[in-house]
Amino acid sequence: MSCDCTPPEDGMRLWRTPDSTHLDVRGLDPPEPMVTILRLIDGGEVQGELIVHLDREPIFLYPELDDRGWAHEIVPATCGDAACEEDVKLRLMRWAG
Repeated sequence: MSCDCTPPEDGMRLWRTPDSTHLDVRGLDPPEPMVTILRLIDGGEVQGELIVHLDREPIFLYPELDDRGWAHEIVPATCGDAACEEDVKLRLMRWAG
């Protein structure tokens, strides 16, 4: 899967592509990235998968996702931009069932 590393030029942190919803929480101070992600998934606004663009791996988020029935995996960087490859892309999917 390829993953666009940059958000839309309008500066929005949330955008949709044909395959998924994207959320960019880079640059937010902790715990805002986790709070923003959980608020979005708890609000029921995500249909399908959610790709979250982060500054670092969100290890404290994983138990919260598990409790809410969301699977998670790191998306390998594929854009070739050195700045992009320092970022973490996390794919979230609601567990089937």
